[in-house]
Amino acid sequence: MPRLRALARWLESQLDAVRRAIDEAEERAGPRWWVQWMRSAPGEPRRGVLHRAGCWCPGAPDLHLADARRVVAEHGGRIERCMVCHAEVPPAEDR
Repeated sequence: MPRLRALARWLESQLDAVRRAIDEAEERAGPRWWVQWMRSAPGEPRRGVLHRAGCWCPGAPDLHLADARRVVAEHGGRIERCMVCHAEVPPAEDR
């Protein structure tokens, strides 16, 4: 059992390293999302539509993965997914 537990800890550390490498590679890949902010009445909360790179809707990607996660977390249900590109930001892995 001790060997198996040691092996499990080592495998978990390797998996964490791979997940970190994936996150870093996604960040280096450049911006892949943008939010098209909608007009709202003064005092009303901002609403927006999330798009991903390659969507034909107006706009240009300016959000990296961490930024896109932050915007979606901050604005929650006020950010809708684009009906054309079905943009989605992958959730952060629990480590």
